[in-house]
Amino acid sequence: MSGERPGDQHDHDEIGAVLQRIERPPAGARVAPVTAEQQQILRAMMARFATGVTVVAARHGPLLAGMTANAIASISINPPLMMASIGQQSETHGAILGSHSFAISVLADSQRAIADCFAQPTTAAKLRRFCDAPWHEAETGSPILDGAIAYFDCRLISHHPGGDHTIFIGEIVAAGFDEASEPLIWYGSRYRQLADEEPPAG
Repeated sequence: MSGERPGDQHDHDEIGAVLQRIERPPAGARVAPVTAEQQQILRAMMARFATGVTVVAARHGPLLAGMTANAIASISINPPLMMASIGQQSETHGAILGSHSFAISVLADSQRAIADCFAQPTTAAKLRRFCDAPWHEAETGSPILDGAIAYFDCRLISHHPGGDHTIFIGEIVAAGFDEASEPLIWYGSRYRQLADEEPPAG
């Protein structure tokens, strides 16, 4: 494994982040673990992928559980399927399995405080208060955050192991969006906002 370290002298304009790389053994029957240093570099690499910010939430009996996530994706339009990758130790993971459903709320640029709260480790107070976030429900009973610019209410149809996460596949049974609001963006390990498009020159 090799990677750039502070103090290395390189022409960043010429090769830049190409120096940040990870060398791994060929694929085999067993996935080899990564070192702490490799984990740090992988996180830095993944931070170069700009995403929206969502809260994935589920309700299992009296339990409301939710977490900030950007590992979500549209899998299919017909049938309408969404994917969410959830850490196996999170309360949200258990609530999805228990309720067989989940909702994805896509956050607006005004909802940073909500994103920060749901990104914190789960505590009894967080579970009890659900980050004081107002919410409503559509079809499955999963919490949908008020003020979100879009939501996808999903019925769980399958789940698959993905390392220390589980990949949940849900069929969209209800959805909606707000055309007037702007999204919250995550890039380079911090929040960003979309810039207004400049008119073409000339």
